[in-house]
Amino acid sequence: MSAFAAVQVQVAGVVAARAPAKATRRGSSVVVRAAPKPGVDGVPYTASNTFIVPDGDAAIVQRFQEEMAARQALMKTLPGFTSCKLTAGSGNEFTFEQEWTTKQAYEDYMNHPQRRKSHLAAGIYQYMPKDKWSVPENFTPILPRK
Repeated sequence: MSAFAAVQVQVAGVVAARAPAKATRRGSSVVVRAAPKPGVDGVPYTASNTFIVPDGDAAIVQRFQEEMAARQALMKTLPGFTSCKLTAGSGNEFTFEQEWTTKQAYEDYMNHPQRRKSHLAAGIYQYMPKDKWSVPENFTPILPRK
């Protein structure tokens, strides 16, 4: 594949076309510049996590939804926050997606004292994130991908 071909990238389950890498000549060699990076080169930083409540306990599901609503309220107060959503999937699965203007804004949120005190209820499990951008939840057991 040449450096000028368009590249497709999958971040948080969304396929987006990236601008092709640019090649320039420097001396006698060709230098290829990488395509823009999420959260760095003006491309939003997106993180996605999938959680599951295996036994479907309604009280645990409610506590989970309340915790995610509290996190969303915190996110809305921080610089760099763009959007987030909690989506109920098949069975007792939930996907939580969040978007930030930069990776640094996301890391600032993850290191915020209120976020660091936030933990999910026992009975909630998570799948290891598919992409390299998302971070697994602390203190929540990880299940192998289906």
